[in-house]
Amino acid sequence: MKYSSAENEYLIELLKCAIVGTDLPEVPVGLDYSALIKNSKNQQVYSVISEVLDAKNLPAEQAKSLENYVKGELFRTISMKSEFELLEKELADNKIKFMPLKGSVLRSFYPKQKMRQMSDVDILYDYSKRDILLKIMKSHGYRMTASCENSDDFFREPFFTFEWHRELFFEEADFCPHFDLWKNAKQDKENPYKYHIESTEHFVYTICHMYKHYATNGCGVRFLCDIFVMLHNGTPVDIKKADARFKEIGIEDFANDAIALANAVFLDGDISENQQKMLDFMLSDGVYGNMIVDYTKKFSEFGGSKFKYIFRRIFPEKKKMFADYRQLEKRPFLLPLYYIIRLFTKMKYNSKAAKYELESIKKIDK
Repeated sequence: MKYSSAENEYLIELLKCAIVGTDLPEVPVGLDYSALIKNSKNQQVYSVISEVLDAKNLPAEQAKSLENYVKGELFRTISMKSEFELLEKELADNKIKFMPLKGSVLRSFYPKQKMRQMSDVDILYDYSKRDILLKIMKSHGYRMTASCENSDDFFREPFFTFEWHRELFFEEADFCPHFDLWKNAKQDKENPYKYHIESTEHFVYTICHMYKHYATNGCGVRFLCDIFVMLHNGTPVDIKKADARFKEIGIEDFANDAIALANAVFLDGDISENQQKMLDFMLSDGVYGNMIVDYTKKFSEFGGSKFKYIFRRIFPEKKKMFADYRQLEKRPFLLPLYYIIRLFTKMKYNSKAAKYELESIKKIDK
């Protein structure tokens, strides 16, 4: 296994130390701690390596950053857990079925739950009760930051972020595997409206989620951490059943490489040339890759025309508008109005992201 830098190699060794329990690796000569910390934050595995990094051996600036981060993340974790418990009770009171997804489930498989960072809480819920959910979130002081193809996203200061999913993937997207998680979900013993995702389906979904990012913007090594802890620390996964699903979905080769790479990274195994390329790509940027990759692909799809790109971003295709705004299914004549609503919503809540995208397109065009 090869690495493009000492910092990336040391990062992987620290992840192994924290998750598997291997001995703390020796610090490479000339290690750039600033680059190590920056990369671990971009990859969103800072919480993992902070468990084994000794602040006494760090430069003053990085030691202080580590101390502040650990304290801040602990406060955030406790606060988010408490907030979710309040929402769970209200969901039950209003007879809304729901199922936690992604990080809020995965973190229980790590040696310490706080090791798995989460930027938000993802929940699948009974979409027929959406109007009630919106009232609940509003009553708790949340504002809707996005009504996307398959979810409604909410935020409240200082860091509370929830994504309520009606579907796992966007039906009109190029990659949209079908999941019926409710079919095999287990009902919670204490809350009759809370359901727990079946382990093999969760594993397949995690790989599919990884593939979606890998094929667009890219993805980071936290996905390898998740795969490994699911296989070795989580509830049993039916590999034969998972393999059949990967073949059915059409990502069998990708899934096999991702699983083999995760095991090789944490158990010191050999990897193929293709898996080495995958690892290099995953270590090259952040946890969800780099948006520039996605912008470049879309720019190419529009024939390298900046005007066409910007026009389509402002005025998406009809199928996307209908996916984002389900009200249009009953009132399609309101489409022009919703283009205006979408534009002003993006300007209000996503102006920084829009500015970054526009600047990126200008650079790509040059």
